[in-house]
Amino acid sequence: MKEKNYTTNEKTDWMKLFQGYLWIGIVLVLFTVIFDLLFPKMPFWASVILGLVNSIGIAVVVASIFTFASGTSEFVNKIQSLLQDIVVSRNFLGNIDSESKRDALNALIKPSSEEKRVYSNIEDYLNTYVTQTMDITTKCIRSNYNVHARAYIDTIDDNKVVCVKSDISYRLYPTKDGYSDIKVGFVIEDKLSTCEKIVINTPHGVREVIESQDIKFEDVEVDAGWVRIASIDLSKHAKNCSHLDISIEFFEVGADHWMMLSFCALMPTDGFKHVLHCSDGLQINSFHTFIHGAKFYVDQKSNTEMTVSSNEWINEGTGLSILISQPHVSS
Repeated sequence: MKEKNYTTNEKTDWMKLFQGYLWIGIVLVLFTVIFDLLFPKMPFWASVILGLVNSIGIAVVVASIFTFASGTSEFVNKIQSLLQDIVVSRNFLGNIDSESKRDALNALIKPSSEEKRVYSNIEDYLNTYVTQTMDITTKCIRSNYNVHARAYIDTIDDNKVVCVKSDISYRLYPTKDGYSDIKVGFVIEDKLSTCEKIVINTPHGVREVIESQDIKFEDVEVDAGWVRIASIDLSKHAKNCSHLDISIEFFEVGADHWMMLSFCALMPTDGFKHVLHCSDGLQINSFHTFIHGAKFYVDQKSNTEMTVSSNEWINEGTGLSILISQPHVSS
């Protein structure tokens, strides 16, 4: 057995424990014990006084031990570490529950009385961002969202129309409650556009392919009107998959010489890239981005190809609209 070698400071600390009030406490406790043994039949008032002296002795002993412990280097270092986590690093905030964390954020960004006087509704505005930030844990998030689209002319029902085929891929992460459904859809008037294939890859090498005939659309009323929506249940992957790699193939149909191609993020997304190539004489006439709070880049070498990308987090509602059409020649 290895013997521990104590330093001079450690020996001095231990000697301090047995000095001062500790001995007084021990003497008081021993006095009450001996007195109780010598005089077992004491009057009530004497028993009360003896019990009080015994309690005082125990309190003095305990206080002496705690006083000694609070002066040791280990105790001081522990308290210093805790204070550093709280005051400097604020690591304790990461370990509190969600509601306490929400209250802490609300208190941290709470506007001053002067700010409230100048901006009457600023507190509700700031609390909205706290709510959106805290609600991220209840939403699935995506990363590396990539769209590769090709616009061309096709013949449908004896009519030549603008069509776009899009290959979408991204990685999906669950919430604490699992995965939300994959939802794909189109406006109710768009009867020809469809989802041709959905592929779900797990991190364990399992691959599930859902073909177009197995993707069932239903008419659903939303704020903007009626749409056709298909949902793919992912609940079976919640327990054993830390993420899922999703691939989706879309086929969209426009008008005889033009089409408005749109992309909209339906959940928080960490980075996206949208690539478009036009063929059969189609051109990119104009485009508009709906990106708030993130930098994006547009690379357009010609009027037939374009790439829009962002390497930051984008929120729901972020989107892109591109007008594709045949060139108009003035006579």
